[in-house]
Amino acid sequence: MAESFFRFVDNLNEWTGRIVSWLFIPLTLIVVADVFTRYVLNKPWYYLDINVQVMGILVVMGAGYCYLHDGHVSVDILVTRLSARKRAIFDMILFPLVLGTLGSLLWQLIAGAIKAIEISERYRSILDIPIYPYKVLVAVGVFLMLLQGISNFMRNLRIVFPAKPESTHD
Repeated sequence: MAESFFRFVDNLNEWTGRIVSWLFIPLTLIVVADVFTRYVLNKPWYYLDINVQVMGILVVMGAGYCYLHDGHVSVDILVTRLSARKRAIFDMILFPLVLGTLGSLLWQLIAGAIKAIEISERYRSILDIPIYPYKVLVAVGVFLMLLQGISNFMRNLRIVFPAKPESTHD
């Protein structure tokens, strides 16, 4: 059962990361258009500030993918020399901090997303686009990262406390 959970969370974050990574293309085009109109044509397109939302979605929705592939900041000077078991113990010691931080962040993000949906919150710019889809995606991204953290913690438990093979009495 745990293997199914690990596979599900890993695949979910893997595919979310792969799909969201394609946002780099429109983000790049938006930034290039913004720079061109602002500095070459001297006529800024103020509605190109959508790049903030695109970048935010890219970063937050890719956070679980990054966690899956050990891409987040770590204290490499400490952990690279540790055995797999000691590194798992180190990660388990830090997990309550991760859980508390992501859990409280997710709680606040969900409350903010619900309120934004209820009032049909809109972005205050020339475009006047809805902001609630962005807030929902940010909450989903943090949830995916939290799921990956829980999955990693469970894996670390298996490393630190390996299952004892069942003895057979023949």
